[in-house]
Amino acid sequence: MSERRTLKWYLHLLGRAVIVAVFVGAAWLLYHNLNRAVEQHLGRPPAGFHEVLGEIWQAVLATPPSYIAWGSLFTVLNYLILVGYDLLAIRWVGQRLPLWKIAWASFTSYVFSYNFGATLFGTSVRWRFYSVWGVPLVKIVELLLILGLTFWFGLFALAGLVFILDPLPVPADLMEKYQPPFADTYWFGWVLLVIAAVYVGLAALHRGSVRLWRWTVPVPPFRLTLYQIAIASADLMVAAAVLHAVLPDGGLDYFQTLGAFMLAFTVSVLTHVPGGYGVFELTLLAFMPGESRLHIFAAVLVFRLIYYWIPLLIGAGLLALHELSIRSQMPQPNPAANDANEPRAPRINANGRE
Repeated sequence: MSERRTLKWYLHLLGRAVIVAVFVGAAWLLYHNLNRAVEQHLGRPPAGFHEVLGEIWQAVLATPPSYIAWGSLFTVLNYLILVGYDLLAIRWVGQRLPLWKIAWASFTSYVFSYNFGATLFGTSVRWRFYSVWGVPLVKIVELLLILGLTFWFGLFALAGLVFILDPLPVPADLMEKYQPPFADTYWFGWVLLVIAAVYVGLAALHRGSVRLWRWTVPVPPFRLTLYQIAIASADLMVAAAVLHAVLPDGGLDYFQTLGAFMLAFTVSVLTHVPGGYGVFELTLLAFMPGESRLHIFAAVLVFRLIYYWIPLLIGAGLLALHELSIRSQMPQPNPAANDANEPRAPRINANGRE
C-alpha cells in the first residue's frame, strides 16, 4: 500500500514537473518569436528585453477604443452563454436552484478556471458554491462530468466543421522540421466530427451510460445532446469573436480566427498550464498566417485583459461576497450563555498553576 502511494506521489510530482517544463519551454519559444517579430518591425535587432517590451506595449496602446468596446460587448455575451453550461447540468442531475445562483456560481467558477486552471480552481470553486446551496456531493461530481462532456463534444463538433470547411495550414517551419503526413487540419476535422457524430448517435439510439475502460460515461437524451452542442458551439464562437474584435485589420477572416482560437484553446487545456499562459499565445502565433506576430501578441494581451483579467477581479469580489454570506448565516456563539450554563474551566498559566 505504501509503495502504491509512493508511486502516485512520484507520478503527481512528475506531472507537475512536466507542466512547469511545458510552460518554461513555451515562454522561451514565445520570447524568441517576439524578439524576431520586433526585429522585423524595427528593421534591426532590438537593443534588449526592454525594447521588446516597449514595442509590445506600444502595439497594445495602438488598439482602437472601438475594438476594445466590441471585444467587451462580446465578452459580456460570452459569459451569459457560459451560464447555459451550468443551467443544463443542474437540470440534468435533477436539482433545482434559482437562476441567479447558477449564474453566480458559473461566472465565478469560469473566471478562476480560465486564469488558474480548471482542474484545481474551477472545480473547487464550483464545489464551494453548490455544496453550500445543498447540492449533494454525488450530484456535484455528475455535474462536473456533464460540464466536461458538453464542452468537449461541442468543441469536437464545431472544430470538426471549421477544420473541414476552412482548414488551417500547418506552419511552414513545422512542415519543414517535422514533415507531418498532412499539410492542414482537414483530416483532423473529420476525426473530430466522427467522434461528435458517434456521441450524438449514442444519444439517439442508447439510453443510460457507456463503459469506457475505467470510466462510466453518461449518455444524455438526444434532445439534451443537441442542447450541449449548441451551447458549447455558441460559447466558442463568441469567445473567438472577442479575439477577432481586437485583431488588427487586414488579417484573418473570422472563421480562420475561430479555427486558430479553438486549436490554441484545446492545446492550452491539454497541457494543463494554468491559464494556458505562453502555450495559448505560442499556438496562435504559429497558426495565424498573414499577420504581424507583434500585433497578434498585442491583440492577445488585450484579449486577456478583457476576457480573463477584468472578469477575474469581478469574480474575486463575488467569491468574497459568497464567503461573507456563508459566515453571516453561521450561528454565532453566545459567551454569556456559555458562562451561565457551563462550569468554569480552570485557567492554567505557564507554570501549570491556576
